[in-house]
Amino acid sequence: MVWRITLIGLIAGVIGTGLGGVISTIFKRKVDKYINFFMGLSGGIMLAVVTFDLIKESMTEIGFPLSVVFIFAGALMTMLIKANLEHGKGFQSGYLIFLSILLHNLPEGLAIGSSFMATENLGMTLAIVIGIHNIPEGLAMALSLVGSKMNTYKIILLTIIAGIPMGIGSFLGAYFGGVFSSLIGVFLAIAAGTMMYVVLEEIFPKTRSMYSIIGFLVGMVIVNYI
Repeated sequence: MVWRITLIGLIAGVIGTGLGGVISTIFKRKVDKYINFFMGLSGGIMLAVVTFDLIKESMTEIGFPLSVVFIFAGALMTMLIKANLEHGKGFQSGYLIFLSILLHNLPEGLAIGSSFMATENLGMTLAIVIGIHNIPEGLAMALSLVGSKMNTYKIILLTIIAGIPMGIGSFLGAYFGGVFSSLIGVFLAIAAGTMMYVVLEEIFPKTRSMYSIIGFLVGMVIVNYI
């Protein structure tokens, strides 16, 4: 039972973010022409996920004060990671998003595993919903990497790897039950802080046109309806 739940969580994570990576390759040849739109799009997706999902769920799990503390901790951690990166700026943005999605997918996996322990229908429903929801997150990550001229296959590989922690989280949630469920709010808050830093420090300062605003709004709509 535990391994079956782990496999379901892994598939949901890998297919979700990986499909977002595949979709991004469609825009690869036009990314230079529409870079402002794409950066706005990825920023809109990331900020919508933070606002509508991560912070809200974190506050539900651990309350407002602790959520604020761990959101700040996530942002601070990301700032320190950025300071030690030696790659180009375009790669930094995508790589930081990659790290934030890794953090984000672990608690989502914990939620899937814990839900399966409650009822199988609840767990399966949550796995499907989260898998679909991860598509725009993988897209946001991939679009930033596309802008840095990274190899297409490497981009897709990274988006697939980003989904693996969901399988790990599903295993932990199913195996240890309620023990790890208490940490879900902490992981969500850290992921929120990480994503928030990436959007406000790495993405928005580089987008200064009407196309970026349009992209941002489209990204918000995508997350809202998925």
